[in-house]
Amino acid sequence: MRRITGLLTTLALCMVVVPHAEAAATAKCTLTITPKDTEDDTTITVQCTPRAQGDRIDYVTIKGADWPDGDDTQKVCPAQSNFWTRVIDSQLLNEDLAGDEIYVQARMRTPDFKLYYVKTNEVSGKWGVNVYVGEPDCGHLP
Repeated sequence: MRRITGLLTTLALCMVVVPHAEAAATAKCTLTITPKDTEDDTTITVQCTPRAQGDRIDYVTIKGADWPDGDDTQKVCPAQSNFWTRVIDSQLLNEDLAGDEIYVQARMRTPDFKLYYVKTNEVSGKWGVNVYVGEPDCGHLP
């Protein structure tokens, strides 16, 4: 009886300690902006490693990090792969007067159309001359 109890206890611990493979998978997206301090055009790039093969970026939302009043959405752009890069007007990244902190929220889509979101790293710099007013486009390929 002790042997059966010991085996059942060991089995129960194994079920609790060993996570499911999908639960352990995490996605990561990295943002680069070059050049960092400019009044001219800027290249913005998002590269993602998805949770699973077949997942891809559906949309990117360029955001300005602002504290304490909440983050600003600068632009939402469609994407079709796990590598998104565009040349944009640097004014789009000018989200406040003191200095700019930019990140991207990538909307990822699985092959069965489920969605999840991944936030990139934050990039600081000073872009543009004035805070952008109007409806910017999503730029063009480099």
